[in-house]
Amino acid sequence: MGGKTDLERVVAYVPPELKQELEEWAQADERSVSWLVAKLIDRSLRERRKQQSVSEVATMR
Repeated sequence: MGGKTDLERVVAYVPPELKQELEEWAQADERSVSWLVAKLIDRSLRERRKQQSVSEVATMR
């Protein structure tokens, strides 16, 4: 574990209660908090891109 990766590091500060909830969620899914947060970011960015493309189409009308 802890080998080389092509992934970039991102640091975030969250309240203790959010960290605890993320840890519990990750543990329940048998994943790391890092993996879970990466997936949440990915999901949010995909949703943002979708919303941006919809608004671009709407402004073209």
